[in-house]
Amino acid sequence: MAISVDSLLKLPEGAAYRESNDRAHVEATHQGGIIYITGTCDSLQRRVEYYEALYHTARDALEQAEQSLLQEQQKKISTTPWWVDLALLMVGYAVGVAVTIFVTKDKLFKKQ
Repeated sequence: MAISVDSLLKLPEGAAYRESNDRAHVEATHQGGIIYITGTCDSLQRRVEYYEALYHTARDALEQAEQSLLQEQQKKISTTPWWVDLALLMVGYAVGVAVTIFVTKDKLFKKQ
């Protein structure tokens, strides 16, 4: 499309020059002293939409895999066998008794 700048500047607000060639389209408008040129191409638009869909599919699959992995890790963390909890409790009691005996013996020997 070949249009002189004078013609574009004389273009009324909201009016546009348009030209199409097969699947390519060009539009020239004048708004508020600024000249806007817009071009589109149907095949390019289809390619952009294809890659956007591909991106969204990959993103959704990645988020789903991440959620699945987090749930699996959460199950592993929260499912400790009962005997491990019991063993830790018994170790805690034993350490408490040992510390109590050590502290009381130490205080008894210091008083005498």
